Amino acid sequence: MGYRVSVDVGGTFTDVVAFDELTKEISIIKVSSTLKDQSIGVIKGIKKLADGLGTSGEAISYLIHGTTVATNALLERKGAKTALITTEGFRDIMEIGDQTRPNLYNFWAKRPKPPVPRYLTFEVPERTLWDGKVEKKLDEGVAREVTRKLRTCKVESVAISFLNSYTNPSNEKRMKEIILEEISGLYVSISSEVLPEIREYERTSTTVINAYLMPKVNTYINRLERRKIESNIGAQLHVMQSNGGMMSAEVAAERSVHTVFSGPSGGVLAGMHIAKLLGEENVITLDIGGTSADISLIEGGEPSFTTEGKLAGFPIRVPMMEIHTIGAGGGSIGWIDAGGSLRIGPRSAGADPGPACYKMGGDEPTITDAHVVLGHINPEYFAGGELPLFQNLAVSAVERSISRALGLSLVESAEGMIDVANANLCKAIKVVSTERGFDLRDFALIAFGGAGPLHAASLAGELGMKISIIPPSPGNFSAIGAELADVRYNYVRTKVKSTKGITIDEYNETYEEERSEAIHDLVNEGFKENEIVFEGTSDMRYAGQLWELSIPVPTVISSENDLEQIALKFNETHKRRYGYNLEDEEVVFVNLRLSAIGKRERLEFFEEPIGERSAKGALKGEREVFFNEQTVKCPLYERERLCPGNRIDGPAIIEEQTATTVVLPENVASIDKFRNIIIE
Repeated sequence: MGYRVSVDVGGTFTDVVAFDELTKEISIIKVSSTLKDQSIGVIKGIKKLADGLGTSGEAISYLIHGTTVATNALLERKGAKTALITTEGFRDIMEIGDQTRPNLYNFWAKRPKPPVPRYLTFEVPERTLWDGKVEKKLDEGVAREVTRKLRTCKVESVAISFLNSYTNPSNEKRMKEIILEEISGLYVSISSEVLPEIREYERTSTTVINAYLMPKVNTYINRLERRKIESNIGAQLHVMQSNGGMMSAEVAAERSVHTVFSGPSGGVLAGMHIAKLLGEENVITLDIGGTSADISLIEGGEPSFTTEGKLAGFPIRVPMMEIHTIGAGGGSIGWIDAGGSLRIGPRSAGADPGPACYKMGGDEPTITDAHVVLGHINPEYFAGGELPLFQNLAVSAVERSISRALGLSLVESAEGMIDVANANLCKAIKVVSTERGFDLRDFALIAFGGAGPLHAASLAGELGMKISIIPPSPGNFSAIGAELADVRYNYVRTKVKSTKGITIDEYNETYEEERSEAIHDLVNEGFKENEIVFEGTSDMRYAGQLWELSIPVPTVISSENDLEQIALKFNETHKRRYGYNLEDEEVVFVNLRLSAIGKRERLEFFEEPIGERSAKGALKGEREVFFNEQTVKCPLYERERLCPGNRIDGPAIIEEQTATTVVLPENVASIDKFRNIIIE
């Protein structure tokens, strides 16, 4: 018995959670993120939490980490010097891209520059046909000449993406062998291993990004492993994936592209778990941190997955939780545009220098500063009192940059900043819900992150949602979610066949091939074959359509009726998403996907008996707070002292170590049997 520790690194804070396997108790802590080297903050947080528990790193039995190293490297263009080798005639595939435009009505809109410049893109003679037949073997003379150029250019990493290699990877694999024969230690990614599926640009882009990130992720993992050993932490390191599962650090170093949404996925997992406990099948999760807000939709108790993600303007075709992110966090900066309008974000003060009220050198007004001005946040109890805030600096920043520019009072300016941020958040929530045919009146809002509980009540009211739910320890909720992750690997095979044209044997053999690969990987993770759970999905479309919808499918079928049921499910999904279907049209499989899941022991949320309604035992005082430009003597409550059954009439402020919850004058808040705050 020991401690299972999970770590989530955000743009402002690093959250650490320890789960005591003996007592089943959870301990949490926050430290400032060290963005130049995240591993420093990770180890600092673990040590601080261990010291508080009176233990050491040796007592840690399990360690899982949600990281933003890959995300930041791509967004900030700080990846490795990477080359691309492709089929002769396809050198400009990354430059041409697809027909997606950054701004539909802007003729001068510029596409982002590819991570690989054109001078580092090389062609080799080879050709594989659509059916897997090798029409032209790799020209090994040219291949070795290109390899010598790689050495001359001093590249750190190479991506190889040949035409139709998903049907037959032999030429790609030979190119990789030649490179490693000539240059030892070079990072090499080939598309048939990274993404063996149809669509040249998307497959090439995903492979290029994997190659671009591999050295950075490897360096970070090695650095973290070294610091971990120096701190006597013997537990094996696991890394959260974008799909909500986890993998060993060694595999993460090879499949770096699978970690681009590593951080936010833990929060979605935790939100899904809370929703199931409360019997809420339809929820929106909202994670507002210091830099951004991450939004996801859970329908019928299950999160949405996609293989059509984008980051920094480039497609990443790996399975991931469908998370919509905008620049609206506590550190998002308020500014006035050329037309005199108030804007919020996407630029953020982050952890360094941070909001003006941090007194760490920041002088621009942020959302956190606006909340301090309005009295929502207690300057003496921020982060449990470990990071005192300076209200006078928040006031100065808002007055200087917003009030004077707009001719508004201090309170009008601060409330205006919150209103604009809320408008941005409402729009983002609608992107994943109403714009896809969902009615938000059927959904609850689960808000977390350091800033989520500050905005939850306003957003739920504005959007007409059922209730808003503030879980325990909301500021560390994504790290708690990492404790709920299973080991999860994804596999894909392209099989372009209609539901009437594919045979039962073809279907089953494709999934059997993927299943064999999955069993090998998860056995290496320590699971027995009978402990692995398999889930199938298929990317499907009508004949003649360009893009697909992902549909849950069985991994083994036994009759033609099974195929008919899959086509029926596609028709139903298409109608809900787009408002119509074509029942007489042929339905086509494109990619058959398999998820292999290794279940492991999870932390538990315990029920408590419902007690008295009165919350007087948690009352800690009152403070002047502004609501709708009016000053209100607002009661303050200590969340740790609130008990199941307590009810609080708004307005009220509920304070805890990792977050502050605002209960509006028109709200009623109650504490449920799992100690969630339910705001109606």
